[in-house]
Amino acid sequence: MLILSFLPLFVMRLIVYPVTFNALQDEIIGNLELAANKQAELISKWMEECVSGARNIAKNPFIVQALQSGNTPENDVNEYLKSLCSDFGYREVFSANRNGEVLFSSNQIFIGKNILNKDYHKKAISGVFFVSGIQPLQELTDNLFEPREEDVPSMVIAAPVKNSTELIVGVLALRVAISEIDKMMRNIHLGETGETYLVNKNGYMLTTSKYSGELLQENRIEKRTALELKVVDPFRNTLTKGVNECINGGDGYDANGYFDYRGVNVLGFWHWMPDYDWGVIAEIDAREGYGKLHKLRDSVMFIFAFLALGIVIVVFLLGKKISSPLHSITDVAMKIADGNYSMRIDYQTGDDIGKLATAINKMAELLEHR
Repeated sequence: MLILSFLPLFVMRLIVYPVTFNALQDEIIGNLELAANKQAELISKWMEECVSGARNIAKNPFIVQALQSGNTPENDVNEYLKSLCSDFGYREVFSANRNGEVLFSSNQIFIGKNILNKDYHKKAISGVFFVSGIQPLQELTDNLFEPREEDVPSMVIAAPVKNSTELIVGVLALRVAISEIDKMMRNIHLGETGETYLVNKNGYMLTTSKYSGELLQENRIEKRTALELKVVDPFRNTLTKGVNECINGGDGYDANGYFDYRGVNVLGFWHWMPDYDWGVIAEIDAREGYGKLHKLRDSVMFIFAFLALGIVIVVFLLGKKISSPLHSITDVAMKIADGNYSMRIDYQTGDDIGKLATAINKMAELLEHR
């Protein structure tokens, strides 16, 4: 009875639980992989749209004519660029001549500034479509924008402006803020603790962390996580496993758990985007991922343990019920064997032990009579 009572426990722990755990593990990693790949797909599509937008605007005869002749009313061009910002969510659209002087801009403050020494101008004026990395606004523009604008991480996409003879007459540039990527990152939900974020090749987070409030309270960041927070394991002060393997150019996952930048054990999947030198990380707390299964395991173990304890008690009482009359019968039989024929067994039941007691009593009675 004891073996039968504990057998389900062993089956549960050695067979059922591992199979269920592996199935849940595959499901969690599959969801993380789907989230990371979906985010990478959305970001790539968005970047392609931005590059295509810059290319199309640069080919617009209105912009080409304005840069080439200089006779187009400035206000008309500026209003057109402002409408592009409003329609497509750009932070800034501006165009400069070959000398780097900004002639037209959606931001009036920018007009007349010189961007000749900027990489995006140098690349575009040489005939190359250029996409800068995500950088602080100050590094991209030398504070050419309004002073009140926050120094948010941004990127510039630049394209050469060519006339009908394919001569480059200037540069068209778009500035977009990282907030646009943040919006895409927030569109996918991974439970209560799960999140996806973007990192660069140096291991710095490029988007807004779900736990920015906690990081601010701990003084680990000053304003935001983008370009401020290096994604390191706080216990080892090294890049987390997910980020380290991701920036080395590989896709992968960890279903056993590793410490993230908060020092929390997480399950993760990572995907590297070589076209932009960015990595997408999808993570969820191991406690949430495996919590329900562990809770189910503990509940089942408790139920089986409780049942086993009840069976042990029943077995003990049943054994005692069987052994007590047998001890009594043995004592009486020994005394009869010693010649004390007047001994009788006081046990009257209809079971086998009762029949044995009746037979011994008759035997003692017969011996005493003789």
